[in-house]
Amino acid sequence: MPQQRIAYIDFMKCLCIMLIVMYHIDHEFFNYLAPNLNNALQAFRLPMYYFISGIFFKLYDGFADFTRRKVNNILVPFVFFVILAYGVQLLEYAARFMIGAQPIDINPIKLIEPFYLRYWQVTTPLWFLLSLFWVNIIFYALQRWIKPVWGLVLATLAISLCGYWLGVNKVELPLMLDTSMVALPYFLLGWGMKRLGALNPSRHDKWGILVLAAVAVPIYYLSEFMNLHFQVLPPYWKLYLLPFVAILSLFWACKSLSRIPVLCHYGRYSLIILGTHMTVFLPIRSWLILRGGMEPGIGLTLVVFTLTMLIMWPVIALLKTYAPRFTAQEPFFKPGWKIS
Repeated sequence: MPQQRIAYIDFMKCLCIMLIVMYHIDHEFFNYLAPNLNNALQAFRLPMYYFISGIFFKLYDGFADFTRRKVNNILVPFVFFVILAYGVQLLEYAARFMIGAQPIDINPIKLIEPFYLRYWQVTTPLWFLLSLFWVNIIFYALQRWIKPVWGLVLATLAISLCGYWLGVNKVELPLMLDTSMVALPYFLLGWGMKRLGALNPSRHDKWGILVLAAVAVPIYYLSEFMNLHFQVLPPYWKLYLLPFVAILSLFWACKSLSRIPVLCHYGRYSLIILGTHMTVFLPIRSWLILRGGMEPGIGLTLVVFTLTMLIMWPVIALLKTYAPRFTAQEPFFKPGWKIS
């Protein structure tokens, strides 16, 4: 029997992915609205995804089964979206060749760049999937080896401190392992909230919006620039205290909201949006600038964002229908690591 969807979780995922798309379209967009707004949003934009993943953490039937599920849900989509983006670039190369335009680089090395580079073109946002995979693996090991909750918390903090030291000293580990160490406490927070029964409805849920409004101002003024991808980190306490407050306030506020089908749909399939949005918006943005005469700014970003999200609807429909095993809608590997 399929697991019942939790509407406010899908809404949280939708909020995060929409903020991510807008940020990628124009890194300065939020700062056009308020000078420190982008920094404030970064306090929860990606940490909340780790938090949500922590909510649904399970040990399953041992390490092999656990790893198989994470490969199905994280690594298979990662590889698929890298290949898909490269395929789109091949089509662009062919189109440019036919019209005599300047060619683009289609070196096959791009297919393996995500496995050894910190930054690569078009599919850069997929770094998060590598990091999320390792966060799950690390937390699984901690769960198996450390039984007391206080021991689990201390071990998580110790690992995050090591990751923080690596980030501050510009020491990079392969496959986003250093970022995964830093992100581990956000995952622990989600796991802990589920353990405390926070997912259950409560008569106090109605106060969530007021709490969010109350903490929004201090979060806005206290937040500093943070980039988990490149390990640009604020002071240690701001790296966790502000995101924790922001995440828990948003979580509380979203619990009181009614289901909004369109937004919940985008949230449910946010993985597909994460993997394809740059492939979609980059040509739209280029065309509007070069052919439409638009200048970078609020207007251009809103137009590109709107068109991108509209196109995402049929993209989601196509991929979940014709590539379900590659987009975490169905398992790629069945129990026993048999290809389904």
